[in-house]
Amino acid sequence: MAKRPRYKAGDTIFYPSAGVGVIQAIEELYVAGQFRPCLVIHIPETRMTVRVPQANVDRCGIRPLLNNRKLKELFKVLSARGRKRVTGGNWTERCKEIERKINTGSCLELGEVVRDLMRWKKQSGLSFEESMLLEQASGYLAREVAAIQGIATEIAIDRIRSFVGVRA
Repeated sequence: MAKRPRYKAGDTIFYPSAGVGVIQAIEELYVAGQFRPCLVIHIPETRMTVRVPQANVDRCGIRPLLNNRKLKELFKVLSARGRKRVTGGNWTERCKEIERKINTGSCLELGEVVRDLMRWKKQSGLSFEESMLLEQASGYLAREVAAIQGIATEIAIDRIRSFVGVRA
C-alpha cells in the first residue's frame, strides 16, 4: 500500500472538483458527533474555501502537485496519439465518461481528456457540453502546470497546446 502523503498548512495541492488549491490550515471540526481534523483548502481561481475531513482526502482524490517525473509523463500523454472520436452512439454517455475522467484526480486521465477534446475541436468542433468540459479540464491542467513551473496560466496553456499540436 502506498504511503499516504501528510499535508500541512502552506502545501499546494490538486483537488479534482476544484483545481489547484493551497492548504491554509488544519482545523478540528465537529462532524457526525466527533471532532475530526479537516484540511482548510483555499482555491484561488474561484476564491472558494473548502473543508475536507482528513479521513476523506483519498476518496476525494486530493493529491500533491506533480513531480518532474509525472510532469514528463503528462507531456508524453499530451503528445501521444489520441482516441478516435466516436460520433455515433449516446453523446451524453460520452460526456459522462469525460467528466468522470476529469473528476478522478489523475493527471494522466486529465491529460487524455484535454488532448482528445483539443484535437476533436480542431477537427470537427465540439458540442456545447464538450466545450465546457474542455474549458474545465484545460483550466485545471494549465493551473497545475503553471504552479509547478512557476509560470503564468496563459503560458502553461500555450505549452499544453504545443504538446497536443494545436494552435489557439
